[in-house]
Amino acid sequence: MKYFWLLLALAMTCLIFFNSAQPMMISGKLSGWAAQVVYSASDVLQLHLSGNVEHTIRKLAHFCEFAILAWLWCQTFAYFHVGNRTANGYVLLLCLLTAVIDEYVQLSSMGRSSQVSDVLLDFSGSFCMWLGYRIWQWSK
Repeated sequence: MKYFWLLLALAMTCLIFFNSAQPMMISGKLSGWAAQVVYSASDVLQLHLSGNVEHTIRKLAHFCEFAILAWLWCQTFAYFHVGNRTANGYVLLLCLLTAVIDEYVQLSSMGRSSQVSDVLLDFSGSFCMWLGYRIWQWSK
């Protein structure tokens, strides 16, 4: 079972890099589709949306991807019976390293850019999930 979690964490990392390697045109189509779904749902719910919904969806997607990644790494280290102190360092380091490499991959993708604020956003998704995981673990 421990290798299952490891494979999932590595697969999620690959998915993050794959998404960042997509040119802006392809990535924009996916974000545009997601924005249309949100707009349709807001019409049904009679909600008024303001601002750049597509940009918000992109940022939220990055936050969620990295939250999932942190959860997978927490599960992986738990199944490998790594102590919490050691696992904390590894989880946060791996997520930060993934965020930095992710932005580097984006920088080399056509039409995409790289920003330090995106690294902070990605890492904040990881950090929030890691913190929630540890609080949940502590409360058991």
